[in-house]
Amino acid sequence: MSQNNIDARHLDKEIDIRDLILMLWKKKITIIGITSLFAIVSVFYALSLSNIYTATALLAPTDQQESLNSKLASYKNLAGLAGVKIPGNGSASRTQEAIERIKSYKFFTENFLPKIKLENLMALQKWSQENDKLYYNNNAFDSNLNKWIREVEYPQTVEPSKQESYKRYQDILSITVDDDTGFVYLAIDHMSPKIAKKWLDIIIFQIDANMRELDKKKAESSIRFLNESSSSTSVQSIKEAIAALLEEQMQTLMLASSNQDYIFKIIEAPIAPEIKSKPSRAIICIIFTIIGGFFSLIYVVVQHNFKNIINFLKN
Repeated sequence: MSQNNIDARHLDKEIDIRDLILMLWKKKITIIGITSLFAIVSVFYALSLSNIYTATALLAPTDQQESLNSKLASYKNLAGLAGVKIPGNGSASRTQEAIERIKSYKFFTENFLPKIKLENLMALQKWSQENDKLYYNNNAFDSNLNKWIREVEYPQTVEPSKQESYKRYQDILSITVDDDTGFVYLAIDHMSPKIAKKWLDIIIFQIDANMRELDKKKAESSIRFLNESSSSTSVQSIKEAIAALLEEQMQTLMLASSNQDYIFKIIEAPIAPEIKSKPSRAIICIIFTIIGGFFSLIYVVVQHNFKNIINFLKN
């Protein structure tokens, strides 16, 4: 390719860019108008969003978790000697089990949902900071009659079902684990900071009570099994081993019945936050304005070259 051709192409590009800049400058009123419209809409949209407050808690696994696991392991070994297969907890730690239980549908329906007002989960529209009052969506819940009135289509029901409510629960709940320390961070989002704090307290208390009750039942079942095993054998060494395990299971039962912090120790208790966590209205406005700017540029370029585009599509 000759030097003249290269220079000509370079000159054409410069002319095209100059023409584009001049065209955009001529259309500056249109560009500013569209961008401003997006900016104004973004302001109204951002202001229409309700504040969300996040209550958080920092938890640490209790020391007895490893002890309980080791006791179960020794118990399974003894049961193996007796020819009885005892189901275990698998390889998951007590912390992992507790976290999965908190996130589970079963925990939600049995331990969380009965402790709250469903309308605060599914029909709340806003919370007034001035008078600490909750306002509900009038098309969904009549607070005067304390009655659900929303119009929905199958499979939804007038009163939100447990499955529909569970999806909302999953949206507002977040759990993270620090891999280095093992600490667990729980968080609940809500329009009311007091409700966010209250619901987080419920979750912490209920998971402790839930797993405490499970371990009590497990220990009681183990004690019954060991007593039956002791009465069915005449070998003194096995009787002595069973007696030792009975003592361990009694200690486990006592621990589950008396220890206040059974699964987690509370390092940082939930508080009602004073400052909202979201939405970030400034970021929303900036993003909308940037989108409006890009849209306006595309619009004026397409409008300017509309005839060329139509001819190109026809050919």
